[in-house]
Amino acid sequence: MNKTVYFLSSSQQRSLMAEGWAEKLSVPNWSFKSAGWADETVHDLSVLAMKELCIDISSIPRSSIDIPDLDHASVIIKIQDTEYDEDISLPSDLEKKVIHWNLPNPRKRSSNPLEEWASYQEICDEIAIKVKSLESILPDFN
Repeated sequence: MNKTVYFLSSSQQRSLMAEGWAEKLSVPNWSFKSAGWADETVHDLSVLAMKELCIDISSIPRSSIDIPDLDHASVIIKIQDTEYDEDISLPSDLEKKVIHWNLPNPRKRSSNPLEEWASYQEICDEIAIKVKSLESILPDFN
């Protein structure tokens, strides 16, 4: 039976990037999904940053968090800029499944479009490193 990792971020941009990277992992019997908890417009810079690395996340569906779906998750990775993003409260029974990643939100930390583009490129690399580290820990989750 497949186990599921849910990547969650405020506007789903960073969680989409994480899902795109996770699909490259060699972890049998795991599937990956992403969602956001704040309604924001689709932002193309995350798609472009991933496309530079030959990863197409443009077709991954944009979705809001559906708390009942999280009950079926094996692992929930909450990607949040703790300084700039609003938090989402998850039911306490889900907290044992949650891994917190404090990663910058390029949209909220940038003062102009060029700086934002550079931030998306940087965060893409940070997310890649964090996702790669999952390869060694996911087999331990039951």
